Amino acid sequence: MAQSQSPSPSPKSANLAALLLLPLLLCTSIATPASAQPLLSSQAKALLRVRRLLFYPPALEALRTAPDPCALPPTPSLSVACEGGQVTSLSIRGERDPAALPSWRGALPASFSSDALFTTLSRLPALARLSLVGLGAWGPLPGAKLRRLQALQQLNLSSNYFYGALPGDLARLYSLQSLVLSRNALNGTVPSLAGLQFLQELDLSHNRLGPAFPEVGNAVARLVLAGNNFSGEIPARVVGALGQLQYLDVSGNKLRGWVPSAIFALPALRYVDLSKNRLAGQLPATTACAAALAFVDVSANMLTGARPACLRGNSSARTVLVAGNRFADAKQQRASSYCSPGALAAVLPPPQGNGGGGKGKGGEIGMVLTIAGSVVGGALLIALVMVVVLRRARKQHPEVSLLPKSPTASTPAKKAAPAKATQKIITPADKRHASQAARVNTLEVPAYRVYTLEELQEATNNFSSSNLTKTSPLAQIYNGQLQDGSRVLVRCLRLNPKYSPQSLVQYLEIISKLRHRHLVCIIGHCIVSDQENPNIASSVYLISECVTNGSLRSHLTEWRKREMLKWPQRVSAAIGIARGIQFLHNVTAPGIVKNDINIENILLDKTLTSKISDFNLPMISTSKNGKIFSEIPFSVHEDNDTGSAHNMEHGDKQDIYQFGLILLEVITGKPTDSQSELESLKAQLGEALTEDPDRLKDIADPAIQGTFAVESLCTVAEIALNCTAGAPSDRPSIDDVLWNLQYSMQVQDGWASSESLGLSVQSQA
Repeated sequence: MAQSQSPSPSPKSANLAALLLLPLLLCTSIATPASAQPLLSSQAKALLRVRRLLFYPPALEALRTAPDPCALPPTPSLSVACEGGQVTSLSIRGERDPAALPSWRGALPASFSSDALFTTLSRLPALARLSLVGLGAWGPLPGAKLRRLQALQQLNLSSNYFYGALPGDLARLYSLQSLVLSRNALNGTVPSLAGLQFLQELDLSHNRLGPAFPEVGNAVARLVLAGNNFSGEIPARVVGALGQLQYLDVSGNKLRGWVPSAIFALPALRYVDLSKNRLAGQLPATTACAAALAFVDVSANMLTGARPACLRGNSSARTVLVAGNRFADAKQQRASSYCSPGALAAVLPPPQGNGGGGKGKGGEIGMVLTIAGSVVGGALLIALVMVVVLRRARKQHPEVSLLPKSPTASTPAKKAAPAKATQKIITPADKRHASQAARVNTLEVPAYRVYTLEELQEATNNFSSSNLTKTSPLAQIYNGQLQDGSRVLVRCLRLNPKYSPQSLVQYLEIISKLRHRHLVCIIGHCIVSDQENPNIASSVYLISECVTNGSLRSHLTEWRKREMLKWPQRVSAAIGIARGIQFLHNVTAPGIVKNDINIENILLDKTLTSKISDFNLPMISTSKNGKIFSEIPFSVHEDNDTGSAHNMEHGDKQDIYQFGLILLEVITGKPTDSQSELESLKAQLGEALTEDPDRLKDIADPAIQGTFAVESLCTVAEIALNCTAGAPSDRPSIDDVLWNLQYSMQVQDGWASSESLGLSVQSQA
C-alpha cells in the first residue's frame, strides 16, 4: 500500500526551495492539468493488445493510428476516458451480437481466450467503468482476473457468448455499482452478492441461471432477472430488504407460489414485471400500490380471484397487464382447468405411484381438492370476521396498540390509542414534494483511493489553523479543497505503536467498505511514515466527503435560512438515519456501535438525504473479564484518559436511545435541554397516546400542522418513547425501528393520497 514519508529539511532551506519552485509549479499546473497528462505507455500497449485479442473489431480501428487514445472523441462504438495518465473508462460496442450470430463459433476464432483478455484488462488498475458489448467474446469468466480490477464501479459484458458459472470473485468487487451480464449463456447458481453494499443495478437477464433466487445488497434499485431458470417462491427478503428498489423484472422464469402482496407497496417501486411464471393464488383485497408504481405485468401466471383495487385497470398514471390468468373480474383469462391444478400444486404434494389407480385414485384427488377448497374458503371467512371484530374493538378499546411489529420483532410495543382523522389537509403540491428525500435512490460517491501527503497539504493550506474545524481526544479535523474543486474533510489520527502494519492494512480495508448513502462516506486515506524509521507508519489521514447543506437541527429551527421540513420529509430523514444505523450495526462483526448519533451530526445534502457524519471506526474485537471490547489502532491525547478500548455491552441500545432523542426533536421541533424536560415531554406524549391522540397536534411542531396523518405521527411518537426507555433491554432493535418507521411513511402516503382525491372530487363538484 502506498506510503508517504514526511521530509525533514531545515525551515530556512525549505522556505527558500518553496519560493524558487512556486512559479514553476504554477506554470506546470496550468499547462498540464491531471486530466491532460499523456497516457502511460504501458496503458496504451494494453489497449492495443485488447484490440488484437478481440481480433481487430471495427470499433477499435481508431486505436491503431491515434497518438493519444485518451484524446479520441467518444462515439457509440468506442469511448476512452483517462485521468492522471491512466485509463479510467473503456466502452466498446461491436456488431457480433448473439441475435445476429446465434452460435459463438461464428463470432471469434477458436484461438480466442477470455482469460488472456481479462489478464490484459487487469493491467488497467484505475479502470472504473468497463463495457464490452456485442464483441463475440466467449468462454468462462475468469474470476481471479476480474478481481484485480478493484476500482470497477460499472461492468457491462452483455450480448456476448460467455458461458459457465458466475465466479464468486464478483462478490469481492466491493466498489461495484452496476453489473450487467445479460444475453450470454451463463448457468448455475448466482453467488451471493449481498456484500456489495453499493450495487444499485444487477441485470442477469436472458441467461440460464438458477434455480436459487440471487441474494443482493439492500442498495439495489434495478433488478433484472428475466429469461432465466429461477424457480421456487419469490423470497420475502425482496420485500423486506430492498427498500430502494425501483425496477424489478423476473419475467420468463419458473417462479411458483403466492405473490407477496407487499411487493407492490415498496416505496420507490416504479416498474414490476412478474409475467410468464407459475405464480398462483389470490392477491389480497387489501393489497396496496406505491404512489410511484407506473407499470405492473402479472400476465401469463395462474392467479385467481378478484384483483385488488389498485390493479383493476389502466390509467394515465399506471399500466396494468393481467391477461392469461384466471381473475374473475378481468378479460382474456385462461379456463379454470388451467389454473386450479397449478394453484393447488403450491400447497398439495404431487401424486404418488405410477398412475394406475383408476377411479379410486381420482376420487381421492377429488376429495382432497374439495377439502382443500373448503379449508381455504373457511379461512378467508374467518379472516374477514376477525378484521371486522378488530376494527370494532379498536374503536371501543383505546388501549389497543397502534404500532405494528416487524416480522422479526421480539420487543413488545407499548400501548397507544387509535388515531382520529385530522381536520387539516395536505395539498397536491405538498404531496409531490413530501417524499423527495425518500425517493432519491442513487447518490454518487467518489471512488475510494489513496492520497498523498502533498495533496492533503495543498488541500488544507498546509493544515492551517484557519481550516481546523474540530479537535477531539482522538483526531483533528480540517476543511480542505482538492484540486478538482471538491470539498473534503481531513481527519488526522496518530497511530498506536503496538499495532503491526498488517493490522493497519486490515483496518484500512474495513474503512474502505464503510460506504452507504446515509453515511458521510470516507473516500480515501494517506499513511505517513515515521521520520526516523520509514518502515513504520506514524499517522493516518482519513479523507471524507463534505456535506454543506446544514444539519437536521438547522432545517428544523433555522426556518429563515433553510427550507423548513414538513412531516413527510422529516419521516424520510428519520428512515435514512435508521438505515445508516442499521448498516453500522451489521457491516462488521461485532457491529459498529456507541456512535455519536447526535442531531447536530445528522447532515442533509441538497436532496435532503440524511447522513450520519460522526461514527466510530472499530478495529479489533477482544475479550476482557468476559466482556467484548472493540479497539482501534489510534492513540489518544495524553491529557485524556478515554483509551482506545470501548465496552461493547449495550452499545447498540445506546445508539437507539440517541436516535429516540432525534425523533422527539423531529416531532416537536425543539431540543430537550435537560433530563427533567425530557421526562416531562415523554409524559405528555404517553398521556396523549393513551387518552386522545389528537392532543399530539398541540405537542407537535406548528410548522408541520396540516401535513401529517395523525396515525403516522402516533407511530413515530410511540417509536420515540420506546427508543428512550430507561432500561436498555426495553429498547427495540434497529430492525424493529426501521420497519415501524417505514409503516409510518406508508400510512402517511395513504393519507396524502386520500386527501388529494378528496380535494379533486370537491373541485369537480
